[in-house]
Amino acid sequence: MKKLLVFTALFMACCSFALAQKSDVDSLRKAWQKNKQDTTLVMLLMTKSTSDYLTTNVDSGMICARQGLALARKINFKKGEVRCKAAIATFLNISGDLPGSLKITFEALPEAVNLKEERVVASCYNTRGLTYSTLKDHKKSLDNYYAFLHVTEQYHYTNLYTVALNNIARQYLDMNRLDSAAWFNQKAYDVSIQKHLKKNIGYPIRNFGIIRFKKGDMPGAIGYFRRSLADSSTHGNHYLQSEDFRRIAEAYQKLNKTDSVIDYAQKAFGEAKLDRNPDQVQRATTLLTDEYKQKGDFKNAFYYQQLTQAAKDSLFSEQKTLQVQNLAYNEEQRKQEVQAAEIAYQNRVRFYVMLGVIGVFVLIAIILLYANSQRKKANHLLHEQKEEIEAQRDNLEKAYSDLQVTQTQLVQSEKMASLGELTAGIAHEIQNPLNFVNNFSEVNTELLEEMQQEISNGNLDEVKEIADSIKENQLKISQHGKRADFIVKGMLQHSRTNTGEKQETNLNILADEFFKLSYHGLRAKDKSFNAEMTTNFDSQLPHINVVQQDIGRVLLNLFNNAFYAVNQKSKTAGKDYKPEVSISTTAKNGEVIIKVKDNGVGIPDHVKEKIMQPFFTTKPTGEGTGLGLSLTYDMVVKGHNGKIDVSTKEGEFAEFTVSLPIN
Repeated sequence: MKKLLVFTALFMACCSFALAQKSDVDSLRKAWQKNKQDTTLVMLLMTKSTSDYLTTNVDSGMICARQGLALARKINFKKGEVRCKAAIATFLNISGDLPGSLKITFEALPEAVNLKEERVVASCYNTRGLTYSTLKDHKKSLDNYYAFLHVTEQYHYTNLYTVALNNIARQYLDMNRLDSAAWFNQKAYDVSIQKHLKKNIGYPIRNFGIIRFKKGDMPGAIGYFRRSLADSSTHGNHYLQSEDFRRIAEAYQKLNKTDSVIDYAQKAFGEAKLDRNPDQVQRATTLLTDEYKQKGDFKNAFYYQQLTQAAKDSLFSEQKTLQVQNLAYNEEQRKQEVQAAEIAYQNRVRFYVMLGVIGVFVLIAIILLYANSQRKKANHLLHEQKEEIEAQRDNLEKAYSDLQVTQTQLVQSEKMASLGELTAGIAHEIQNPLNFVNNFSEVNTELLEEMQQEISNGNLDEVKEIADSIKENQLKISQHGKRADFIVKGMLQHSRTNTGEKQETNLNILADEFFKLSYHGLRAKDKSFNAEMTTNFDSQLPHINVVQQDIGRVLLNLFNNAFYAVNQKSKTAGKDYKPEVSISTTAKNGEVIIKVKDNGVGIPDHVKEKIMQPFFTTKPTGEGTGLGLSLTYDMVVKGHNGKIDVSTKEGEFAEFTVSLPIN
């Protein structure tokens, strides 16, 4: 739901931008047919692209915008070029190409400022606001939306002003700050009424429904969504109709009305396909997948689940995420370089002005000659510094590329280190069942020899007692053999390449095994280490579908960190300190909750927020890569839609809580 809020914000801006120009399409076409000027044709193509895009002719809209951009560049029509860029950036963002959209806004915004194209400036800020909201960078998103609001206020763009208010309200809804969202939404509604902006009324009405939904008032939310659906602003607009249908379906899902959910979700899916919006598609198909699972119709559930995954991949692939990060990095470097050049230039200008003022009192002619000489030197220095900055930029790009390779290698090293620690634990853990197998086998051999003697002597009672003992020993051999087999299979499964396949899993057994293996892995490296191991498993814990290799690595990382923490504390805490690591499981509110707690050194408050970041570690150099908790976070949150939280007090304890949804 949260991601859809930001797409609606951008779509509103696009709609309003189109409304400001839609009436000009025919007049521009007539003007071009009359004067045949290329500049008029550029404006016609740009305006027509927005109109075509909003009437679901996506390909035609993009083609017109790109044709307009090519022609504007050919005739060096800068204003037409920057307007076409802004339109393309908007279309790419709605279609899910965040890197492409962000790259164009980075180019277009400074050009629009220089050309004083205020509407394009407003559009670029709004598009950036959407991008950062999708990436969950709420601060940058709000910064850009407020910049958008400021431009609309400054130049009295009343229509876009209501859009900006709505976008800010949507962002606060995404952040669950309902009071702030309600204030900005009411403001947008009041201005739309006062200024008779009927085309904008549907948006705040929908927002009122979202606020009701988040407050748990499902009937009230449905009422607002139906009002929005009936509003004239949504007629013929597949995107907005899809959103209203989907929101009604979500409200019915909260009311456990399965048939109504499926009915409205299918309507939402139909409209989303017409609009060709991947985010709308994945939201509608996710609802259908869940409801068909609920009904036991796994054929339809699987079908819609495949559609959901395809839509998600088109939006948030790993490649697109990396492209966005690279663009943000390059843009920040560009800003720093420009700022540094401007400061250097300003400092030199001040210096020369000072020389000029002093020189005026001596001799004007001499000062003019001197200033001219210095100006030439300044230009030469600027040229040299420009070359130096370009060389530094090239070095930074190469260093960044090398850093990416190193990061990939460190991730693999972390996984191999985890496997090494697991292997050490398994080597110790498997020794016990093997010793039992060997010992009972030797005892059985002796008993068989004794049985043969008793048989020869005809002592059947003794033979029966010996047979019973052999049978009992054989059961123990089988039991410990299966134990050894289970440990070996666990190791193979942990070391096997992750296929991403989820399996029904007893987390109590999985946690208990990795708890022991982690402890013995540390014992294998440090024979002096001891710690009390406490378990509190919920015997009624339901089995859930997880990727066993991933959750195994998660547990192993948490256990390794816990044992490391108590081991570090035991070196300085004195003889009265008793190291203890505990694990507990329970099921609550549709989730399986796993808690791993230790009474070790704890985590300082000033680094608590950083421990999930890649390559951040509190361990001494050479003892940690800083990837363990980062990979753990990704496996739990991104891989299983779960949560991971930490509660800690420096010097006393640390407790990690992993919450996984029950499928």
